[in-house]
Amino acid sequence: MDFDQLRSFVEVARHKNFSRAAAKLGLTQPAISTQIRQVEEEFGVRLFDRIGKKVFLTQPGVLLLDHAVKILNAQKEALEALHDLTPSPSGHLILGATEGSCLYLLPKVFSAFKKQHPEVKITIYRNFTTKIIQKLQEDSLDLGFLSLPVEVREIETIPLFREPVDVAVAADHPLASRPSVTIDEVARYPWIFPKASRTRVLLDELFRSVRPPVHVTMELSGVETIKKFIGIGLGISLLSPSFAAAEVQAGVLKLVPLAEPKLERQLGLAYRTDRYLSRAAQAFIDITRRHFGR
Repeated sequence: MDFDQLRSFVEVARHKNFSRAAAKLGLTQPAISTQIRQVEEEFGVRLFDRIGKKVFLTQPGVLLLDHAVKILNAQKEALEALHDLTPSPSGHLILGATEGSCLYLLPKVFSAFKKQHPEVKITIYRNFTTKIIQKLQEDSLDLGFLSLPVEVREIETIPLFREPVDVAVAADHPLASRPSVTIDEVARYPWIFPKASRTRVLLDELFRSVRPPVHVTMELSGVETIKKFIGIGLGISLLSPSFAAAEVQAGVLKLVPLAEPKLERQLGLAYRTDRYLSRAAQAFIDITRRHFGR
């Protein structure tokens, strides 16, 4: 049994599907199947039960998965430790970030890091906070920028940035000239909801007790798309000032605070406490802290 076979086994176990595991590893499905069969033959056990298109771990498979993850983590940490013997940080950092943070809050951090450590390759996985947490738990990311709070036992977070979340309306909207608005007032207008994000959680909580239910005219993915549709008057939504600064300055959008409750979002940097932090990851944390004054 070798590292490639273990890696294939772990990905099939995670995805419960040979095709998706093959795509993740850049292999063909027959190649993955062959590797799994070789491991099964070596140990004389069946690792997966196949039900339709999904596969499920057998009892021996569950036992092997725990050890396989530990072995692959040890291999990764050994390679990172060897990289750290070089005079300056090197290697490959895989970072997770929410879309808004990646677009509006982090470019200067990435730029400062690359200027100091151009030899470190950076890959950015852009997704929602829940997905970034999942990838950290799977040990697929070195660090993750996400919305706080996060309460996961093996994940440590560093608070970086806090700002209000306001009601975003088109510049010619009836609420645009108001110094603040109430929930009852905003509930009268059509809303644009993000499909999945911490903002969506805020909205669901905000309007849970509103009767009649708020009219959700559209569900959209992506901050840029939501801003475009707000700007042409198709609905209102929640946005942070840093996400809408250009549109507010251009007179396309107006951000109006909610009188009650006061909403805010907090950005944090997360990492696994039970994993080795490479010198590159530590350098990135240091630069990020300095940038945000933490």
